[in-house]
Amino acid sequence: MNINTTYTSAVSTTPIQRKNQDKTISKENDQTSIHSTNEFVSEKDKMMKILDEKYRKINEQNKQFKDPHGHIFDKYRNPYSPYYRSDLTKEERFAAYSMEIHWANHGTGGMYISTDAVFRNEKAYNPEQESIERKAFNRQKVNEQLHSLLSKNGVTLPKGKSLAFTIDPNNFKLIISGSKDEVLISQLESLLNTDNNSRELFFHIMKSRSHDSTQFSNAKLDKFRLVNQIKTTTGYNLKDLENVNGKFITEDGTDILNIYREKLSQNPYTKDHVGAALSYYGSTGTATVLDNFLKVVELSS
Repeated sequence: MNINTTYTSAVSTTPIQRKNQDKTISKENDQTSIHSTNEFVSEKDKMMKILDEKYRKINEQNKQFKDPHGHIFDKYRNPYSPYYRSDLTKEERFAAYSMEIHWANHGTGGMYISTDAVFRNEKAYNPEQESIERKAFNRQKVNEQLHSLLSKNGVTLPKGKSLAFTIDPNNFKLIISGSKDEVLISQLESLLNTDNNSRELFFHIMKSRSHDSTQFSNAKLDKFRLVNQIKTTTGYNLKDLENVNGKFITEDGTDILNIYREKLSQNPYTKDHVGAALSYYGSTGTATVLDNFLKVVELSS
């Protein structure tokens, strides 16, 4: 059973919006079986651990000198010093100097340079390849989680059949089609709409999208961000409002744009950026902002 990432629309969020939308529920209450993000030990994580271990020891050695900063300078920038590291390349000396100075100033890691001598014989760090591997890892984990969830609840998917999973990004309600077996459909919808399963599945698909996805176009991403930004700021869901001549109107006849402006002006963190926010709102196109907000995912046995 695999999730095929084919879509009829696209979504994405900025880091701040993602934080608001994807707050972690307390482990004591969260019974969610599907997790869009799983613990993945990346090459970057490994690199950081190696550098921390290396420079923690070197920092202790540098502190044995009366002038640690001067000693670091001599090692990497003073070719006349007996401590000068002529065995290193120019790039390696720069990396070592920068990280040792950071440790000397802060007493901890935080600066990581991949051209350090410890990686001289290693393949260069490739963030694009790591992104591909991370997506593949999460895809495998989500498939395993789906298998486990269905198995624990005695649900078996018919072989050779494809089911269409439609998730509404406004409330993350999942609807399944593609089978005449109403009992199966009911079981699946019940399981996946429990806790945050459908929501996690939705964001997993979002993060698994390819850069050239026509369904996940930038315009649709912008619309999704806008809908969630308005909802977060005003408490109103644009989907529930009446669209009158390109404006979204509340029950009392107020343009949601005016409410949005007022809320931004009242917030000390956004009051100085009201103009930019409103400009973005207008450029996105209020009349068409709700277009194509359904996502379809195929789950094949």
